[in-house]
Amino acid sequence: MSRIGVITSGGDCGGLNGVVKGAAQMAGRKGLSAYAIPNGYAGLYNLITMDELVELSPSRLDSFSIGLAGSEAGHSRVKIAKIKDERKYERIKEGLAKFGIDALVISGGDDTGSVVADLAGRGIQCVHAPKTMDLDLVPYSVGGDSTINRIAEFVRDLKTTGRTHNRIMVVEVFGRYAGHTAFRGGVAGEADAILIPEIPVDFNELYRHMKKVYTKRIIESDINAGTYTVVVAEGIKDASGSELYDDSAGVDPFGHRKLAGAGKYVAQELQKLLRDDDDIKQFM
Repeated sequence: MSRIGVITSGGDCGGLNGVVKGAAQMAGRKGLSAYAIPNGYAGLYNLITMDELVELSPSRLDSFSIGLAGSEAGHSRVKIAKIKDERKYERIKEGLAKFGIDALVISGGDDTGSVVADLAGRGIQCVHAPKTMDLDLVPYSVGGDSTINRIAEFVRDLKTTGRTHNRIMVVEVFGRYAGHTAFRGGVAGEADAILIPEIPVDFNELYRHMKKVYTKRIIESDINAGTYTVVVAEGIKDASGSELYDDSAGVDPFGHRKLAGAGKYVAQELQKLLRDDDDIKQFM
């Protein structure tokens, strides 16, 4: 083995340039050359048509910013199995042979991982570096830490705005059907309530807690100011087990239903309870 290719695939997140840089640096220590295969699996499929690849040399790696989101290798939301070409795997192997690529380091989430398994099953040497902001693939993955910190930062920043206007703040975050990032980010951001898919939402209990905390803060404030912050994971369910989302959001390029609208649903349910509560309306 003398050359490896590095691919990033799926959605963007923090840490991807760290994967590309780390893979290339480790390859260098092992006496191997590393090359970026651009634009994810679309680039892998079209490798045979390319004239050259960017070598991930030490000087090229120096230009990488690993503290920001994005990938110098580029992305695409393409699943090899869905490409309508009977020779697609032969085409990929021909492209790898053209550039002398012996193995691949591929960073992506569960869809990306399924393609890694597919490629490996057809004799292409691959290593999968798990990447998912949702933390629903393995206990820790690329993107998770950045996501948790951003959620926490955003929740903390909203507190002053909420307090200025005596607002109830509802923050919807992603995670699909896992509440890991919502929970950890919400705890770090000191949210007052965190709603996750693993625990059905009891709106009466949520409202009871909100009313108690919100009114106490305003009464005890020397300027009559208070707020209450709810972090909502996108895949939450109500007490009956029904998913709370906007069914007009459609699907993503991989055919997964977009779980948008949970935060809006929670806000609307709280507003319904607020309308009939004169005790709390006086503070808003």
